[in-house]
Amino acid sequence: MVSSEQRQIYSYPRLSKTDLLVLRIGGNGLGNLLFNWARCLSRSRQRNWRMIWPTWYSHKPKNKRVNPYDIRTYGDLFKPTGDYISGPMKFRQLLFRKWISEDEAELAPPKSGRVVQFRGMEGKFQPFLGDLGLIRSELLAMTREEHLAGFVAPDPAPIGIHIRRGDFLQRTSYEQMVSTHNSLLPLSWYIAALESVRNRCGKLVPAYVFSDGEDEELAPLLSQENVRRREFGSSIADILALSRSRILIASGSTFSQWASYLGQIPTITHPGKIDQSVMLENTDTEIEWAPGDAMPDWIPAMADREPVRWQG
Repeated sequence: MVSSEQRQIYSYPRLSKTDLLVLRIGGNGLGNLLFNWARCLSRSRQRNWRMIWPTWYSHKPKNKRVNPYDIRTYGDLFKPTGDYISGPMKFRQLLFRKWISEDEAELAPPKSGRVVQFRGMEGKFQPFLGDLGLIRSELLAMTREEHLAGFVAPDPAPIGIHIRRGDFLQRTSYEQMVSTHNSLLPLSWYIAALESVRNRCGKLVPAYVFSDGEDEELAPLLSQENVRRREFGSSIADILALSRSRILIASGSTFSQWASYLGQIPTITHPGKIDQSVMLENTDTEIEWAPGDAMPDWIPAMADREPVRWQG
């Protein structure tokens, strides 16, 4: 007689090439990691696979040199819910069962007892775009309480501005900056975008800056009237806070994209930096903007609405 455990199919989001099951060596930032987790979650729910808790904790020696103010280990952000296999059972399943790739699982139904391994960020939001409710609820359920401050804050970001620095690179030309991922955007663009939004609103709407950069390099923006820096203590806390912005001026990073997706919030992005739409409705509120362009008519109404209150 075949046991229910033997009939079960398992799924595992492998977040790094070097995954030692208790920690990873290197790997992507949180925005990129969430694609792997969310794609695995969506597919597992569709096919009734049992999901194994991913290895979030990462050791990244180079971050102490490249990005010393954000080491990004991720080990304390999340906790497994009862829907995941974790602890000693995680080791048992991953060490003694046969793994197959998600591509193999697409070609033919997996045999009982197999572990379907998910790797990378293929398709980004597309594989789970319509599963927003599931992604939201699971993300909130597994986020540790101390990192929910941005989600429960009364008004975390009237205008949220996300500025990515850290491991993003200064490109040698405008064309290269627009066409290459992980490019630093000029601070002057953020300043111009904020000024244009405020001019369209006819008032100094408060703006909160979220960034992994240092105060000195952000000073020209932080010195603007009614602009201040804000942080909630971790990467996931800041994503959740940004997702409740009335309007988001985005960095072009996957960090910003996750805030846009979770909150379904109007987003202003530098030209060339929208590689995928994340809006399920009101797709006209996701725009690329260059200095000199007119801000759209919906800007004042969005800036005056109540803080976003999305739920899982």
